[in-house]
Amino acid sequence: MYFRSEKHRELFKDATKKMDKKDNVQMCVVYLLTADKKLWNRCKIYMVDNKIPIHRVRVGKCTEEGYTLFCCAKDLALGTKHLTMNDLSDKELIPTRLWKIIYTATEIRRMGLTPLQYYKGDNV
Repeated sequence: MYFRSEKHRELFKDATKKMDKKDNVQMCVVYLLTADKKLWNRCKIYMVDNKIPIHRVRVGKCTEEGYTLFCCAKDLALGTKHLTMNDLSDKELIPTRLWKIIYTATEIRRMGLTPLQYYKGDNV
């Protein structure tokens, strides 16, 4: 499983300790939000019953990457269309390391954590 940094891995592990790891939607949302520490700090206060109701989250000011991660989380959780295929293929808009995070989140949304752990050799 790809993580932006060791800090991202730690934030994700801490955030998901008490969560249902079989809930693919919540796992991909938390994975995306924990990729940016400031974004995570703004979003985690919305957590209710170990879930983030992404439709209620208001991030206010954040970095471009943070906003991109937030929009991607909404798209994957709610089916909204903030990011298009053209956006994702534009390397100036979505740098490679950010694209890898988004791609990993789509894998989590589709297959869950277990296949990724098995395939990539990670223990989350």
